[in-house]
Amino acid sequence: MTIDQVAIDDEAIRKATLKGVIAALILAVLTVIEYFVATSVTNPLLPLLPFVALKGWIILDVFMHVRALWSDDH
Repeated sequence: MTIDQVAIDDEAIRKATLKGVIAALILAVLTVIEYFVATSVTNPLLPLLPFVALKGWIILDVFMHVRALWSDDH
């Protein structure tokens, strides 16, 4: 019985890690902006909606790979 060795693509792992770190930093910045908008506006629902939608899309795309569902690569 033999175990097949799998080639690890270090460049792809580095790119994916960098993409995840950048997405996390963007989410952190958007969260800080959301906090200041929510605490400074009397009725913050409408001003916060674009931030919520953008953060949701970043999470779905970068961390949950939803865009891959519609690509031809799977």
